[in-house]
Amino acid sequence: MYASKGPVVEEWADRRFFRPLGWRIATALQPTRVSADAVTLASLVLGVLAGHMFWYRNAWINAAGVLLFIISDVLDSADGQLARLRGKSTRMGRILDGLADTGRFVSLYGHLGARLYVAHGWNGAVLALAALLSHSYQAAAADFIRQAYLYFAVGSGSELDVEQSPTPENASLWSRISAWIYGDYLRRQAWLFPQTTALARALHGRDVPASLRRSWAERQRWVVRGCALIAQNIRWVLLALTAVPHWPSAYCWIVVGPLNLVLVFLILSHEREPKFYAQLA
Repeated sequence: MYASKGPVVEEWADRRFFRPLGWRIATALQPTRVSADAVTLASLVLGVLAGHMFWYRNAWINAAGVLLFIISDVLDSADGQLARLRGKSTRMGRILDGLADTGRFVSLYGHLGARLYVAHGWNGAVLALAALLSHSYQAAAADFIRQAYLYFAVGSGSELDVEQSPTPENASLWSRISAWIYGDYLRRQAWLFPQTTALARALHGRDVPASLRRSWAERQRWVVRGCALIAQNIRWVLLALTAVPHWPSAYCWIVVGPLNLVLVFLILSHEREPKFYAQLA
């Protein structure tokens, strides 16, 4: 069975649908020559195509876009599991996975923006751009909060990254571009969570104190679960409820409005924990 990160970090849909299906795909591909990066590329291609489906004002085509996004998400789960099965999970794999997520949602908001521009002019295009920027920060925050919980509270399974490794001088152009994009992602997370980032850097290479581990597990559990409101799975539900019935602007307004309020609340709640630990120390 797949290696679960625990019910606190993983959403119900991940535990019951995405990760089990991803695990089946990963185990089927393990003896083949198909690489985890190839699965990531397939996820990206399907995601970009799914975003294109939202250019059309047709409910059935939009519904097909939601379905393609779900299939793309299953492959997104399979690539990491395949890499771990082969013992080849790397930082570059995480970077590529992040780039694929970026490409999928740039396609979605780009096509929504074009559709809204035709319907409402530049106001619609600006709304879609604001939704894209909001989504990028929401996704970065949800990922950081979950990885921080695995690092501070669980002690295993975390991919929390607070230090960017220098790019070798002989690195290829692609490596330099991907490293810059990933570095920008880390800088956004550090800007959103300065207290937690500073604490993680201070504890780098050391064991997390037991008192911090206990308090983080007890006090941050509900914050981690709240990430489901701004993470990826809820997007498919929102798209099905808004864009498919021909209300794409409603989807963008939800991302820009209510989800950003949730984002601010989760950040403030999360950043209280390093201050609380400093008082105990």
